Amino acid sequence: MTLKNYYPTIVLASATLFFAYDIVADLLSSSESLLHILVEFLVFVAILTVLLTEMRRVSRLTVEVSAERTKTARLSGELLAVMRGQFTDWGLSPSESEVALLLIKGLSMREISQAREVKEKTVRQQATGVYAKSGYAGRHELVAHFIEDLMNHEPPPA
Repeated sequence: MTLKNYYPTIVLASATLFFAYDIVADLLSSSESLLHILVEFLVFVAILTVLLTEMRRVSRLTVEVSAERTKTARLSGELLAVMRGQFTDWGLSPSESEVALLLIKGLSMREISQAREVKEKTVRQQATGVYAKSGYAGRHELVAHFIEDLMNHEPPPA
């Protein structure tokens, strides 16, 4: 969570501290009426209540964000495992599997050749092998295969 998310909490904490100080100062100086001190005390209690509620909300959101990050990482790992399993089922070689992952990630043939430090012609041949073994005509159909899997299956129970 960013600092911007904590601004309401910071403002409320500052207001709470100000009113607490002001109430103590008024009580020590005995120059303010009891009504004035009572009103300040009620405002202090109200701000303190809102502050505590806000702190609980921020705490709950922090836990939720952490849980979502964990779930996203887990699902990401599961998708990669599913993809590798499918590559094995299709009979892709390790090189073809690597090329398939990079194609799905959206890298161009040139970018894949540079990343793998092979000639672009080699990448094109391996991509052709991926498409032939998978039964798909190109990158879009290959990507769609895994997107459809994500859209058609119920998420695993938490």
